[in-house]
Amino acid sequence: MNHATSAVRLTIAAASIALTISSLGWLPATTATAAPASPQIGAIGALPMVKKVKTKITKQPKSATIGRYGTKTSTTFSVKAKGTKLHYTWQYQAGAGADWVKIPGATKKSYTAKASSWANGTSFRVRVKGKKGTVTSKAATLTVLSPTNTPAADAMGQFGWTGITQGVDLSAWQYGISMPAVTGWVGADGFVMLRNASGSRPANTAYTDLCTGAKTSSGAVPVTKDCAYAGLADAAAGRRLGHYWFNGWIAAMDTTASQAFAKGYTPGQSATQFVAWLLADGNYTTSSTDPLVLDIESGSAWTKTVDGKKKTLTLRAWKPSEALVFLNTVRQLLTSQGYQANLYVYMGANNASSKTSAGSYVWRDVAAITRLWVASWGTNNGRIPTSAPKTGPWSTWSIWQYTANARIAGSGMGGLDADIARADAWTPKS
Repeated sequence: MNHATSAVRLTIAAASIALTISSLGWLPATTATAAPASPQIGAIGALPMVKKVKTKITKQPKSATIGRYGTKTSTTFSVKAKGTKLHYTWQYQAGAGADWVKIPGATKKSYTAKASSWANGTSFRVRVKGKKGTVTSKAATLTVLSPTNTPAADAMGQFGWTGITQGVDLSAWQYGISMPAVTGWVGADGFVMLRNASGSRPANTAYTDLCTGAKTSSGAVPVTKDCAYAGLADAAAGRRLGHYWFNGWIAAMDTTASQAFAKGYTPGQSATQFVAWLLADGNYTTSSTDPLVLDIESGSAWTKTVDGKKKTLTLRAWKPSEALVFLNTVRQLLTSQGYQANLYVYMGANNASSKTSAGSYVWRDVAAITRLWVASWGTNNGRIPTSAPKTGPWSTWSIWQYTANARIAGSGMGGLDADIARADAWTPKS
């Protein structure tokens, strides 16, 4: 055999096999090794090039005002920025000229500041770092409002009123309060509103006396005298007084056959008891024109065992017709004995301005014979709200409870209900 010829034949055969395999996609068409081609921009399968964006703040954080107490005690500072792979670092400044300090854990677009953590006047800013630079936001200032000691002056300055005085309203819940601190806070022309009694507990309900700590019961009728009333009235000597009765359980709201909650008690009986305790205290005389107030509010849910079954009822606020019975009875009882009756109702601003389906004010008839002590707290921060309260059919309020978060230094108490009054608040409505 000719070896040269055989070699040629083998070469041709191998090439033929290679071509066949290549055509089936198993091997490259050539056995030669080629250098890999450089990737081309825009070629299919090539990695895209990331364009880095310059770091820039597009929306700065804004200064904010919150209260030390109340419903608005925190705020959120936020920033908007552009850039690539942004990182945020919030800082605070305790006062003008102080160093900026990093806030641990504050690494997001926004930061929530709470009044419990930060002092009034603290400033905040954020540093935003990206692939193309680091920028710092403008500073935003946090204002933290504390309760005022001068609500009467504040209200006159804010709304342009005159003759406004200030006061607080107290009950057994404030038993042990330092009355010298209170009388000092309200001032020589100030006032103290006192709870005479409450009908909020059903009959024959055990409770703990807030003044003595002793176990006791509401007894056969659903009313209890406020254990701190007499002592607080005496201790408020020299300040104007007001007296209120918290509306309570009456027959009309007791759906049990045995009247297990109300025991048949009526608004008229409530009025009779209110007047008896008012006069027995001794602070109310024939020359007194103190506000005599029916506190119209809903109360708690109570559960009693009735005929072997548990029954739960919730104390609702009295209706206008029920309030009129109480108020007219109080006036008749007092005037028949030579006393005056400066009649009031207390309620929230929304209730005072509520209307019937026909569009008339619900409390129109009550407003005709009473003055209004209205509760309207705003954010309840211990300061006069920015808007005056709604008063419905009353032309105006006579006493305004503006907060439940007044703070009186030395009183021994935390938040207190505080009020302002108009100059004619102690004049009976004609």
